[in-house]
Amino acid sequence: MDTLRKAAVFFMMMLVFALPTDGAAEIAGMSLVKIAGLMSFGLAAVLLMMGNGIHAVPGFHSAVLLYVAWVMLSYTWSEMPVPYETSQAVSSEQALKSNLYILMIALLLFQLAATRNDLNLLYVALVLGSFWLVYLMVKDYQIGGNTVRHEIKQFDANEVSVKLAMVIPLAIYLLTLCQQWWWRVLGLVYIPAAGFTILITGSRTGAVIMVLGLVGFVPAILRSGLIGKTASVLVVMVALIGIANVIPQKTIERIFSTGKEISSGTLNERSVIWANAYEEWEESPIIGHGLGSFRRIINPYNVDYTAHNSFVAVTAEQGIIGTVLYLAVISVAFAAAWRLRGDERLLLSLMLLIVVIGQMSLTLQDRMYIWFAYALAVLGAYINNNPVKTAYSSTNKMAVNT
Repeated sequence: MDTLRKAAVFFMMMLVFALPTDGAAEIAGMSLVKIAGLMSFGLAAVLLMMGNGIHAVPGFHSAVLLYVAWVMLSYTWSEMPVPYETSQAVSSEQALKSNLYILMIALLLFQLAATRNDLNLLYVALVLGSFWLVYLMVKDYQIGGNTVRHEIKQFDANEVSVKLAMVIPLAIYLLTLCQQWWWRVLGLVYIPAAGFTILITGSRTGAVIMVLGLVGFVPAILRSGLIGKTASVLVVMVALIGIANVIPQKTIERIFSTGKEISSGTLNERSVIWANAYEEWEESPIIGHGLGSFRRIINPYNVDYTAHNSFVAVTAEQGIIGTVLYLAVISVAFAAAWRLRGDERLLLSLMLLIVVIGQMSLTLQDRMYIWFAYALAVLGAYINNNPVKTAYSSTNKMAVNT
């Protein structure tokens, strides 16, 4: 059983590694996410039949199950039960699959990650997968260009910034709390690489949540002596000088227009979309218009965009009931993060806060990496409060400062 569990954990790590670049890597026409997900889920099922037992956190998994069940039930009254006329939108059938995937990952992590070592390996897998996303974004980037924002095919620039920013607190964890030197190096290298990539996307949301992620350094800086604090100031100054020299002026101007756009702009037409969505929501406030219906109900306003806000999308499609259930999942995740100890409490809370703020301007409620973040916070509290010592963990120990 130990060998089977190791194989299942390996494929789970591959799944987490592939999350940031879902669809970028394919084997025999299938994405790495699907291959790794099917293998890990299948092996987890075999382990379950062999007596491995079901592991779950009742509060979290009940909230997830209720939310997913309600979302899928809303398909029955959806105003868009068939594929959209535009290829830019996702059909209701695809939305059904997406919700099955997020249910799968919320269950899978708890069946296979049983030790502190497993949890740390999840951090490493996500950081490495995010590094691959950084590589894809910057490999053709030309320093000295005059573009407003840099983006590549298959990847939305704003969403890339959220993916990379949510991993910054985990990289800080590897850098400041782990004793293995190469994990420290991994965290150290990731942070500036992710920061540079976020900035070249020109995403205003990305810039804000990147700074939020860097707040995770504050405890370590406060604990450091005068030399450490001085070095921190020098690093910030060097970073600002470097940004001014390698990031196009137009990109910097766009990022610094955030305050103006919030106070007197329309947030790139987002506020207009939200106002229209509110009018449609009033027609069915309790149960909403159904799964995948947002594009159809907003079309009469000559708007060809998504909601650009996960909470607006959930409210319009699943009504007040769906919104309450979604907020319940988020609340449980934050409560779990708060139960962690020391710096990890702050870092996981920052990760969740980045995910939530990112959803204020993007429609991400059905993304697997978003639900991975929710599950990761709960999993951390679960493992810390239910320590398991196995033969597997004893041969793969990692020393962590707590």
